Amino acid sequence: MTTADVITVLIVDDDPFVRRGVADIFAAATDITVVAGVDDGDQVPAAVATHRPRVVLMDLKMRRVGGLEATRQLMTLPDPPRVIAMTAMDVDDLVIQAVTAGAHSFLSKDEAPETFHQSVRAVAAGNSLFSQDSLRRIVAGASPPPPATAAVPVNVGALSERERDVLQALASGASNADIATALFLSETTVKTHISSVFTKLGTRNRVEAALTAFRAGIVS
Repeated sequence: MTTADVITVLIVDDDPFVRRGVADIFAAATDITVVAGVDDGDQVPAAVATHRPRVVLMDLKMRRVGGLEATRQLMTLPDPPRVIAMTAMDVDDLVIQAVTAGAHSFLSKDEAPETFHQSVRAVAAGNSLFSQDSLRRIVAGASPPPPATAAVPVNVGALSERERDVLQALASGASNADIATALFLSETTVKTHISSVFTKLGTRNRVEAALTAFRAGIVS
Protein backbone atom coordinates (compact mmCIF):
# COMPACT_ATOMS: atom_id res chain seq x y z
CA MET A 1 0.00 0.00 0.00
CA THR A 2 1.36 3.41 -0.99
CA THR A 3 0.95 6.68 0.90
CA ALA A 4 -1.60 7.77 -1.69
CA ASP A 5 -3.76 4.77 -0.80
CA VAL A 6 -4.04 5.75 2.86
CA ILE A 7 -7.27 7.56 3.76
CA THR A 8 -6.51 10.68 5.78
CA VAL A 9 -9.06 11.73 8.40
CA LEU A 10 -9.71 14.93 10.34
CA ILE A 11 -11.70 14.57 13.58
CA VAL A 12 -13.84 17.53 14.66
CA ASP A 13 -15.35 17.28 18.14
CA ASP A 14 -15.35 19.55 21.19
CA ASP A 15 -14.85 16.62 23.56
CA PRO A 16 -11.17 15.61 23.81
CA PHE A 17 -12.13 12.13 25.01
CA VAL A 18 -14.26 11.60 21.90
CA ARG A 19 -11.43 12.78 19.66
CA ARG A 20 -9.04 10.40 21.40
CA GLY A 21 -11.54 7.53 21.28
CA VAL A 22 -12.25 7.97 17.57
CA ALA A 23 -8.52 8.23 16.82
CA ASP A 24 -7.96 4.99 18.74
CA ILE A 25 -10.62 3.29 16.60
CA PHE A 26 -8.45 3.86 13.53
CA ALA A 27 -5.11 3.08 15.18
CA ALA A 28 -5.11 -0.54 14.01
CA ALA A 29 -6.26 0.26 10.45
CA THR A 30 -3.41 0.21 7.98
CA ASP A 31 -5.38 2.11 5.33
CA ILE A 32 -6.77 4.92 7.52
CA THR A 33 -4.78 7.52 9.44
CA VAL A 34 -5.93 10.45 11.57
CA VAL A 35 -3.96 13.53 10.49
CA ALA A 36 -5.42 16.01 12.97
CA GLY A 37 -8.18 16.79 15.41
CA VAL A 38 -9.82 20.13 16.23
CA ASP A 39 -12.33 21.10 18.89
CA ASP A 40 -14.72 23.42 17.06
CA GLY A 41 -16.19 24.12 13.66
CA ASP A 42 -14.43 27.47 13.27
CA GLN A 43 -11.11 25.61 13.12
CA VAL A 44 -12.18 23.32 10.29
CA PRO A 45 -11.31 25.49 7.24
CA ALA A 46 -7.73 26.05 8.40
CA ALA A 47 -7.28 22.40 9.38
CA VAL A 48 -8.57 21.22 6.00
CA ALA A 49 -6.30 23.67 4.17
CA THR A 50 -3.28 22.49 6.19
CA HIS A 51 -3.82 18.74 6.31
CA ARG A 52 -5.96 18.10 3.19
CA PRO A 53 -7.93 15.19 4.71
CA ARG A 54 -10.00 13.01 2.42
CA VAL A 55 -12.62 12.50 5.13
CA VAL A 56 -13.82 14.76 7.93
CA LEU A 57 -15.62 13.22 10.91
CA MET A 58 -17.78 16.14 12.01
CA ASP A 59 -19.56 16.52 15.34
CA LEU A 60 -22.83 18.38 14.78
CA LYS A 61 -23.09 20.25 18.08
CA MET A 62 -20.14 22.36 19.20
CA ARG A 63 -19.71 25.53 21.21
CA ARG A 64 -18.87 28.22 18.65
CA VAL A 65 -19.56 26.88 15.15
CA GLY A 66 -21.62 23.72 14.78
CA GLY A 67 -20.92 20.92 12.39
CA LEU A 68 -23.83 21.88 10.13
CA GLU A 69 -22.40 25.31 9.38
CA ALA A 70 -18.88 23.90 9.07
CA THR A 71 -20.14 21.33 6.57
CA ARG A 72 -21.83 24.03 4.52
CA GLN A 73 -18.58 26.00 4.45
CA LEU A 74 -16.61 22.95 3.31
CA MET A 75 -19.04 22.27 0.47
CA THR A 76 -18.18 25.66 -1.04
CA LEU A 77 -14.58 24.56 -1.62
CA PRO A 78 -13.52 23.55 -5.16
CA ASP A 79 -12.57 20.05 -3.99
CA PRO A 80 -14.15 19.50 -0.56
CA PRO A 81 -13.33 16.51 1.61
CA ARG A 82 -15.99 13.92 2.25
CA VAL A 83 -17.94 14.57 5.44
CA ILE A 84 -19.35 12.08 7.92
CA ALA A 85 -21.63 13.71 10.49
CA MET A 86 -21.24 12.39 14.03
CA THR A 87 -23.99 12.58 16.60
CA ALA A 88 -24.58 11.31 20.11
CA MET A 89 -28.30 11.34 19.40
CA ASP A 90 -30.70 9.37 17.26
CA VAL A 91 -31.58 10.72 13.84
CA ASP A 92 -33.05 14.19 14.18
CA ASP A 93 -33.59 17.27 12.03
CA LEU A 94 -29.99 18.38 12.50
CA VAL A 95 -28.78 15.14 10.91
CA ILE A 96 -31.20 15.65 8.03
CA GLN A 97 -29.93 19.20 7.54
CA ALA A 98 -26.31 17.99 7.58
CA VAL A 99 -27.04 15.39 4.92
CA THR A 100 -28.85 17.98 2.81
CA ALA A 101 -25.89 20.32 3.26
CA GLY A 102 -23.58 17.69 1.77
CA ALA A 103 -22.62 15.14 4.43
CA HIS A 104 -22.05 11.76 2.80
CA SER A 105 -22.91 9.63 5.82
CA PHE A 106 -23.58 9.89 9.51
CA LEU A 107 -22.54 7.88 12.53
CA SER A 108 -23.74 7.57 16.07
CA LYS A 109 -20.76 7.98 18.37
CA ASP A 110 -21.48 4.64 19.99
CA GLU A 111 -21.23 2.67 16.75
CA ALA A 112 -18.88 -0.31 16.62
CA PRO A 113 -15.33 0.39 15.38
CA GLU A 114 -16.03 -1.71 12.28
CA THR A 115 -18.85 0.67 11.35
CA PHE A 116 -16.50 3.66 11.59
CA HIS A 117 -14.01 1.86 9.34
CA GLN A 118 -16.71 0.91 6.84
CA SER A 119 -18.12 4.43 6.69
CA VAL A 120 -14.74 6.11 6.17
CA ARG A 121 -13.75 3.66 3.44
CA ALA A 122 -17.09 3.99 1.68
CA VAL A 123 -17.20 7.78 1.56
CA ALA A 124 -13.49 8.01 0.67
CA ALA A 125 -14.29 5.83 -2.35
CA GLY A 126 -16.89 8.35 -3.47
CA ASN A 127 -19.99 6.65 -2.12
CA SER A 128 -22.73 7.92 0.16
CA LEU A 129 -23.35 5.41 2.91
CA PHE A 130 -26.65 5.14 4.77
CA SER A 131 -27.96 1.96 6.30
CA GLN A 132 -31.51 0.89 5.51
CA ASP A 133 -32.58 1.63 9.09
CA SER A 134 -30.98 5.07 9.13
CA LEU A 135 -32.52 5.99 5.78
CA ARG A 136 -35.95 4.97 7.02
CA ARG A 137 -35.46 6.99 10.21
CA ILE A 138 -34.31 10.06 8.29
CA VAL A 139 -37.37 9.99 6.06
CA ALA A 140 -39.66 9.20 9.00
CA GLY A 141 -38.20 12.09 10.96
CA ALA A 142 -38.42 14.61 8.13
CA SER A 143 -40.93 17.37 8.58
CA PRO A 144 -43.48 17.82 5.79
CA PRO A 145 -43.05 21.05 3.85
CA PRO A 146 -45.17 23.92 5.16
CA PRO A 147 -48.40 24.62 3.26
CA ALA A 148 -46.91 27.65 1.56
CA THR A 149 -44.28 25.53 -0.15
CA ALA A 150 -46.14 22.25 -0.43
CA ALA A 151 -47.33 23.10 -3.92
CA VAL A 152 -43.87 23.92 -5.23
CA PRO A 153 -43.35 21.50 -8.10
CA VAL A 154 -40.62 18.93 -7.79
CA ASN A 155 -39.07 17.62 -10.97
CA VAL A 156 -40.51 14.14 -10.52
CA GLY A 157 -42.47 14.38 -13.73
CA ALA A 158 -39.24 13.83 -15.64
CA LEU A 159 -38.88 10.34 -14.16
CA SER A 160 -39.85 7.33 -16.19
CA GLU A 161 -42.29 4.86 -14.67
CA ARG A 162 -39.45 2.47 -13.86
CA GLU A 163 -37.34 5.25 -12.33
CA ARG A 164 -40.31 6.20 -10.18
CA ASP A 165 -40.60 2.58 -9.02
CA VAL A 166 -36.90 2.57 -8.15
CA LEU A 167 -37.23 5.86 -6.27
CA GLN A 168 -40.17 4.54 -4.24
CA ALA A 169 -38.19 1.45 -3.26
CA LEU A 170 -35.06 3.47 -2.52
CA ALA A 171 -37.03 5.84 -0.29
CA SER A 172 -38.26 2.91 1.76
CA GLY A 173 -34.66 2.09 2.64
CA ALA A 174 -34.26 -0.81 0.23
CA SER A 175 -30.74 -1.72 -0.86
CA ASN A 176 -29.79 -2.04 -4.52
CA ALA A 177 -30.02 -5.82 -4.17
CA ASP A 178 -33.49 -5.56 -2.63
CA ILE A 179 -34.67 -3.23 -5.39
CA ALA A 180 -33.29 -5.56 -8.05
CA THR A 181 -35.13 -8.51 -6.55
CA ALA A 182 -38.42 -6.65 -6.10
CA LEU A 183 -38.43 -5.16 -9.59
CA PHE A 184 -36.87 -8.14 -11.40
CA LEU A 185 -33.86 -6.11 -12.52
CA SER A 186 -30.12 -6.63 -12.38
CA GLU A 187 -28.20 -4.61 -9.79
CA THR A 188 -26.32 -2.92 -12.62
CA THR A 189 -29.62 -1.75 -14.10
CA VAL A 190 -30.76 -0.53 -10.68
CA LYS A 191 -27.56 1.51 -10.32
CA THR A 192 -28.16 3.03 -13.75
CA HIS A 193 -31.73 3.97 -12.81
CA ILE A 194 -30.60 5.47 -9.48
CA SER A 195 -27.95 7.56 -11.22
CA SER A 196 -30.61 8.82 -13.64
CA VAL A 197 -32.98 9.61 -10.76
CA PHE A 198 -30.25 11.63 -9.00
CA THR A 199 -29.56 13.57 -12.20
CA LYS A 200 -33.20 14.34 -12.95
CA LEU A 201 -34.05 15.33 -9.39
CA GLY A 202 -30.83 17.26 -8.84
CA THR A 203 -30.01 15.19 -5.76
CA ARG A 204 -26.59 13.99 -4.65
CA ASN A 205 -27.36 10.90 -2.62
CA ARG A 206 -30.02 8.43 -1.50
CA VAL A 207 -31.15 10.55 1.42
CA GLU A 208 -31.78 13.64 -0.70
CA ALA A 209 -33.64 11.52 -3.25
CA ALA A 210 -35.72 9.88 -0.53
CA LEU A 211 -36.58 13.24 1.02
CA THR A 212 -37.55 14.59 -2.39
CA ALA A 213 -39.85 11.61 -2.90
CA PHE A 214 -41.34 12.15 0.54
CA ARG A 215 -41.96 15.85 0.02
CA ALA A 216 -43.41 15.26 -3.46
CA GLY A 217 -45.89 12.76 -2.05
CA ILE A 218 -44.44 9.78 -3.91
CA VAL A 219 -43.94 7.99 -0.60
CA SER A 220 -45.59 8.58 2.74
